[in-house]
Amino acid sequence: MIVVMALSWLLTAVLAVSVLVVATARIPVRLIILSALLDRYGLYLIPLGLLALVLAGWAYAGGARITGSLAALVACAAVVAGVVLLASALRAARRAGARLSLRRYVAGGRNEGRPVQERSVEYREGLPLDVKLPAGPAAGPYPAVIWVHGGGWNEGDRGEAPLWHRWLNERGYAVFAIEYRLAPPPRWDQAPEDVRAAVAWVRAHAAEYGVDPGRVMLAGGSAGGNLALLAAYTTPDVRAVAAFYPPTDIAEAWRDTGFPPVRVMAENYTGGTPVEVPDRYRAASPVTHVRPGLPPTLLMHGDRDHVAPYAGSPRLARLLGEAGVPHRLVRLPFAEHVFDFSWGAWSTQICRHVFAEFLDEHSPPHAGPAGH
Repeated sequence: MIVVMALSWLLTAVLAVSVLVVATARIPVRLIILSALLDRYGLYLIPLGLLALVLAGWAYAGGARITGSLAALVACAAVVAGVVLLASALRAARRAGARLSLRRYVAGGRNEGRPVQERSVEYREGLPLDVKLPAGPAAGPYPAVIWVHGGGWNEGDRGEAPLWHRWLNERGYAVFAIEYRLAPPPRWDQAPEDVRAAVAWVRAHAAEYGVDPGRVMLAGGSAGGNLALLAAYTTPDVRAVAAFYPPTDIAEAWRDTGFPPVRVMAENYTGGTPVEVPDRYRAASPVTHVRPGLPPTLLMHGDRDHVAPYAGSPRLARLLGEAGVPHRLVRLPFAEHVFDFSWGAWSTQICRHVFAEFLDEHSPPHAGPAGH
């Protein structure tokens, strides 16, 4: 009975914290990792809650009535939380027209990797990119996706998101995963210029890699999403842009983030706070550059993002709509920052479907060269 009670208490404690994270929009910094894990493992709250309920029943029957009752209450709450997470994912998938796969959810996989040195080319002095081309013969020139890594403008590398790169290759897209200059020192003007230089390089070397220079797109997550948007909105040579959980207004993200290190990263990147260097924050924010004629934009963002708050994406979407720019915003319930680190998560599955539709609409892999 002692073992049963110990297991019951341990499981109850884990489930209680999980329920708290699901039920509360703003959570302590230490729980942000758990919030991210729930998007990947939230479904398991249901069987774990049922197991905890059985253990609570044994504890109650063994005479530990208060302990058993409390554990049963938490277990029931955990089951409810798991059902809420699942129902929210199903609703989001239905709105997006996506099908969720339990097999993919269980199989999972972590979307992380390292640069591929044998595929590296220097596109600017000291700045490499990895070239990843689809396997097999092509029906025509490949459309290209330049992938911009995240890391708060202070860290990260082009090895990020290898499963997205492979997925794009499988769909017939050439991928160019780039490095850019990182802060410190302040890089608020240099990092976007590096991304624009990468666009120019890919277009200039299109024939070498079998790429259509008129179908070059940008994509990235977090700071990479910010830079992808910024470059797409400040150069005429981008066909479309997709951004995962981007800070669209850096001053707003600095103010509203639930993850204090974001403020340090933003200050390293810009050289000060929003009060000290407001012009730099505005220049480095995609919302500043919205105007008619921008490329089609896809925004994918979790509504429980404690690092780059979700509110920035609907604000950008509203401005794009007012300017007549084709765009789509996908709100992912209970999803945390970097949700696509978990390749099998419900949110990632939804994004794969939406991203595929976006690519097919604006630059399908087997279309003829742009302008032909």
